[in-house]
Amino acid sequence: MMSSAVDVVVALASGRKAGQLYPSTHPEFQSAISLIVQAVDAMTLSGPLTVNVHQGRLYHQSTVIPVDAPGVHAIEEAFESRKIESLTFHAGFGKTDAIGIVEVLSLRPSPLLDVNEELKQRGVTAVTVAVLAEDDEEKEERDRLREQDRALYHRLISVMRSLSSQVAGGGMSDLGNAESMVGNIMGRLLEDQSAVLGLATMRGHSEADLFHSINVMIYSLTLGATLGLPEEGLSSLGVSALLHDVGKAAFDHADSSQTEPMRAMHPKIGADILSALPDEDPAPMLVAYEHHMHVDGGGYPERVPDYVSHPFSRMVAIADRYANYTNPVNDAEPLTPDKAIVQLLREAGSVVDPLFARLFAKAMGVFPVGCLVRLSDQTVGLVSRSGSDSLKPVIRVLYDAGGLEIEDPDEVALADSELTIIEVVDPANLAMAVADHL
Repeated sequence: MMSSAVDVVVALASGRKAGQLYPSTHPEFQSAISLIVQAVDAMTLSGPLTVNVHQGRLYHQSTVIPVDAPGVHAIEEAFESRKIESLTFHAGFGKTDAIGIVEVLSLRPSPLLDVNEELKQRGVTAVTVAVLAEDDEEKEERDRLREQDRALYHRLISVMRSLSSQVAGGGMSDLGNAESMVGNIMGRLLEDQSAVLGLATMRGHSEADLFHSINVMIYSLTLGATLGLPEEGLSSLGVSALLHDVGKAAFDHADSSQTEPMRAMHPKIGADILSALPDEDPAPMLVAYEHHMHVDGGGYPERVPDYVSHPFSRMVAIADRYANYTNPVNDAEPLTPDKAIVQLLREAGSVVDPLFARLFAKAMGVFPVGCLVRLSDQTVGLVSRSGSDSLKPVIRVLYDAGGLEIEDPDEVALADSELTIIEVVDPANLAMAVADHL
């Protein structure tokens, strides 16, 4: 019985490949279709045959179909990327059914793909399809974590607001709350880096500096995790990044006459504030002082020749510039995430540390989380997760080919799809807030 199920799957894979290589009139394609019909006929003599996918593996009844059979892995991927839970073949399966199922298994995966409708249009009558539906519990858990992460982000905003008020009032007591919140963000980043990077797309126009500091912390932790820093090192890096601009809190942001003094003096003032705290870790103080120093000796504050800044300062400098490029706190035109990465790589060796810049680019990907892209089928979506191939991330498709917003967005893993990214889209062109969709 199992050998017949394997024969059907192997024949389907061969037919799918033949359909991609040859026109429907070619003898090789016709031969492949005949083999599918023969395999299904042999199997359905005693009743319907059902092949289903579970956790990435194909099954017939309760027995897994071995992956060493030719083409089995390709059919597993075809099922999963098209949300097919099972195919059931019935008696009377013929050439029209075989051609139809091969064509549908070769269609480009898309959130808009209706497999049953496609089979119906092709006159397929001897195959029934069960489509994977998103598990309600999984959706609820994902939504719960998203709300939990956002609540954590906003609690951190409150902590930063309190610290800024203390600095503006002439002092700062301790970093206990900040350290605790950084630990929570760090834990979530190690669990789900893409979800935390999604948080860094959040914006706050009235408190832009606070949002900037948190986002710089997230980007710095992402780089630190890529470097393999131990937990203690990540914690120190995270706190340092969070407080890199603490010196700005000593200035009145509403007073335009203080803008230039704040820019020039906030590193030294921040270092003075942090040096007065009873903390043995010097990294936050050093990062506050050094994060605008360039690796070629430029930047500010001025220092003696051959001065070498702390590694965390060089890491935070990269995160700071990326955050400023993608979401400038002044009136500058923002860069899309992919262009911001390119700009950082251009600055490698002069403005920023070249090794850390390359590692940051690797961690973020060619198309970082939050990048809005158009796909080759003209749909538009957000990069929601990185992929093993930096050119093929996971896309949350938000708009159909006609430009209409999709009510219940689905995700497409480009690594398992024939779709490709053809351009990066500026979210401003669609008047959309990226963070609302991640």
